[in-house]
Amino acid sequence: MSAHRFTPNPVHVALAVIVSLSVVGCTTRPASKAAPASPRFDIEGTWSWVQDPWEGEFVLTKKGDSYTGTLDDVVEGTFGDKIDDVEVSGNTIKFTRYGRFGIQRWEGTLKAEDGRLTITDGRWTKGGDSGTFSAEKKK
Repeated sequence: MSAHRFTPNPVHVALAVIVSLSVVGCTTRPASKAAPASPRFDIEGTWSWVQDPWEGEFVLTKKGDSYTGTLDDVVEGTFGDKIDDVEVSGNTIKFTRYGRFGIQRWEGTLKAEDGRLTITDGRWTKGGDSGTFSAEKKK
């Protein structure tokens, strides 16, 4: 009987070393927890808004991880329209106004400057209609 001699393939040895180092590296690093995302903008509070010629105020309230609110239009004479579906992503804010005269979707750019928080480049849509708006958070 002849003795079988094992000769390791250099490629296999190199791969085994790389895998071993990867596994060892993972087990010696401390586990890190992702920090909770902190909002860039504090949108909770009372805002004044203009949709020429309409204007009024809306209030956003934080409940858990989401926001809801109400909107008043002093020119139109509607008060307490519901705001829901509030989303903030980066510097974009979106929300839906459920009002007496239908559903409007509002979207704009949040901008913090000189201690003021505003919504610029605002756009609302309702069915086939659309227009512009701007808003500023009151202190």
